[in-house]
Amino acid sequence: MGLVLMLIWAFGGWSKPINPATERYLATFLATSGNAGDHEQFIRHLNYLQGKHHKFRSESAFVRHIFTSTHRKFLKHFNAQATFGLLFKDGSYNCLTGTILYSLILSDFNIRHQVIETNYHIFILVNTEVGELLLEATDPINGLVIGADEISKRMRAYKATAPTLTTAADDYMHYDFSFDLFDTVTIEELAGLLYYNLAIEAYNKQNLAQAVFYLNESISRYSSPRIEEMARLLLITVHESNLNASEKSRFKKALQAIRYKALPVVASLEP
Repeated sequence: MGLVLMLIWAFGGWSKPINPATERYLATFLATSGNAGDHEQFIRHLNYLQGKHHKFRSESAFVRHIFTSTHRKFLKHFNAQATFGLLFKDGSYNCLTGTILYSLILSDFNIRHQVIETNYHIFILVNTEVGELLLEATDPINGLVIGADEISKRMRAYKATAPTLTTAADDYMHYDFSFDLFDTVTIEELAGLLYYNLAIEAYNKQNLAQAVFYLNESISRYSSPRIEEMARLLLITVHESNLNASEKSRFKKALQAIRYKALPVVASLEP
């Protein structure tokens, strides 16, 4: 039996093909929005990083390079409403999509990290030989935080961030959630948060049918108290809306089912 070698030339060095798991996750995230853009450039970027990997003497130094080179290449225009696909179309990104991009890359290189979700923010803690590093996708200058004291200070700031139910302009409604989140989110669950953001955007535009659809997509991937609370808010909005009786009944049943799926995680937050 012959030996088949799969090699890809990548900017000055030979590189492995894209990890099948990375390819699968990438497809999952792109499926949340209809606009995929040129995601081949992401694969080329992985190959570029693979070619550079051996030149770094430590994992922490390589993580720094991942942070700066990825931000420079993809994270160009902050847009609170950006979908994941827009990363590869025009460089539009937000806190969530930028974090997902970094998590995809770190996972591809088997670099241990945790994606941490708070009520209104999301960031990454990377485990390296010098301890934890914090990656903040929306801060190209000071977004890589080093040192336990500085990381603790940054995390306290995240917890103190004023709550708002909005992914866009200030004239959208504001909402105080009844819980405090500080949880690890798996890479599989991140797609649920993308759908959650789409549900919020649809709600802000008063597109209730789309909001219910996206919230259902969200709960099927990530059981979170934020989804249950959003379903509760949508129930009230649907009840008070001008929808016909049939639509109201259908949406209410769907929202009650969403709440039921989220009940175990909501119960776990109660003292």
